Amino acid sequence: MRILALPAALLVALPAAAQAQLPPEHPPEHPPEHPPEHPVAPADGAVHAGEPPLSQQLRDPAMQESLAATVAVLGEVLLDLPLAPIVEPMAEAAGRDPASVDPDLTLRKMRPEAGEIPARAAQELPRALDRAAAMAGTVETVRPILADMAGRLMEALEEARRGGR
Repeated sequence: MRILALPAALLVALPAAAQAQLPPEHPPEHPPEHPPEHPVAPADGAVHAGEPPLSQQLRDPAMQESLAATVAVLGEVLLDLPLAPIVEPMAEAAGRDPASVDPDLTLRKMRPEAGEIPARAAQELPRALDRAAAMAGTVETVRPILADMAGRLMEALEEARRGGR
């Protein structure tokens, strides 16, 4: 499971960060002071309106293959990322000579056995996505029930605030 922790974090963080950089395609339907009644997601479980539910997207073999290839490439890139700029200040803070740090230090050089992690992570990713799809399917099933409960709770709170109970 540790193998998937970093790639999974990247899969979550990178698209979200990239999406945050993009201007909105359409102006918001509701100004901030008047948010929509249920601002979560479309009722059909889709991430965006018009798309298949997330559970279906996560089970898509083409998407799984694409993500697995991306995880493998990102893993290889991370293994070859220069670490000296990070490790030198740490060595200095620990009272060691920063010049003693190998200027060509990478994770691959530190731990040669780590070279197998990107391929293993890519191999395990479809199974992890199938599990995530099952969880998303459960959330999609329960979401309307929770939305109904939330609506009834809001009505009850509003009635209690007006002094009805």
